[in-house]
Amino acid sequence: MIILLKILAIVFALLVLLKFKVDLGLILVLDTILTGVLFGMPVPAFLREAGAAVIAPETLALVGIVVLVVYLGNFLHAAGHFREMVAALKKYIRDSRLILAIPSSFIGLLPMMGGAMMGAPIVEEAARKWNLTAAWKTFLNYWFRHVWEYCWPMYVNLILAASIAGIPIGKVSLHQLPFTVIAIAAGLVILFRHIPYERNEEAGSLKIRDFIQTFISIWPIFLTIILIFAFGVPMLAALAAACVISGLLVRMPVREVWAVVRKSFSPRMVILTFAVMVFKRILETSGALDAVMTIISPTGVSGIILLFAAPFLIGFLTGVNQAFAGIAFPLLVPIFGKEHPDIVLFMFAYVSGFVGILLSPAHLCLALTAEYFKADLRDVYKILIAPVSVIFAAALLVLIVFRLL
Repeated sequence: MIILLKILAIVFALLVLLKFKVDLGLILVLDTILTGVLFGMPVPAFLREAGAAVIAPETLALVGIVVLVVYLGNFLHAAGHFREMVAALKKYIRDSRLILAIPSSFIGLLPMMGGAMMGAPIVEEAARKWNLTAAWKTFLNYWFRHVWEYCWPMYVNLILAASIAGIPIGKVSLHQLPFTVIAIAAGLVILFRHIPYERNEEAGSLKIRDFIQTFISIWPIFLTIILIFAFGVPMLAALAAACVISGLLVRMPVREVWAVVRKSFSPRMVILTFAVMVFKRILETSGALDAVMTIISPTGVSGIILLFAAPFLIGFLTGVNQAFAGIAFPLLVPIFGKEHPDIVLFMFAYVSGFVGILLSPAHLCLALTAEYFKADLRDVYKILIAPVSVIFAAALLVLIVFRLL
């Protein structure tokens, strides 16, 4: 009972601080200290383990990855690659309805805060053909912007979750790819059922150069992915190579490049990444995670409930992708398994957290897109709830078939 109260105190402190909108990095620092105190960790041991987590090679690599991912997205946007991509798409996409979806989904390959706003003007223009309501424009732009976050290894939340669980990012991406396929399919079904076909008059016959230009416009991202999956290059090295090569080949004034660098190096993001890894280390070394295993069975109903509830609630309350991964996943490590993490349990927890993100009114993309189109969030939720339910039902089905039956 005492152990349960300590665990609940840690979770309760997180939720209270989140409610009062305390900075996420500071929340993790405070909760790390609380964990050490509640589980009787001596101050010298606490400082030693925290310091070891800060300078651990995996922590430093993770910080470098986070910074380079943000930089690459900002660089491609500043260099005009996004505009080139959209211009190429319009030359050969005949079904105008797809212009409501494809640009937003391509923008989703560029991880950046509030990135859905980049596609909003395109959706606004394309939607004039059908006189769509603000809620529908918000949904289409928002949904297709986020179809990749289950498997695209450029997303910080996916990187964090995989690092914390100790599962290679490539393995996570491949196993969760079906959820991206389901998300795209669910979005297209809703799009095609609600909106009648309209031919894009700008489109001509498909020319291979226009098709190739669509992908060339964001070639540094594809170079990173190829280096990781085809050649087995570590993600940090692959990102560094893509950033250096793109910087050499893409001509931009030094002043603009420096502006992108300054924008991309966010002290808050760096501190948050360090805080996540320290929090994970203290949970492990204080005995908190071992204590979790004494009250929660990995194969029992309580473990399954925690796999859903912890990431979902944190995702829903914060609307921040890194939050559900950084806060909930360290607590779930004993359930995943330390030596040989269970990819199915990981997948269920990740989808649960991301479902919370998608439904969160605090999610910056949802809030900004709804504000841009002047949409009532209640009307957006009426459309959003169906595809979100499909995604969660798919994850639950996988869990039931492969682990509970």
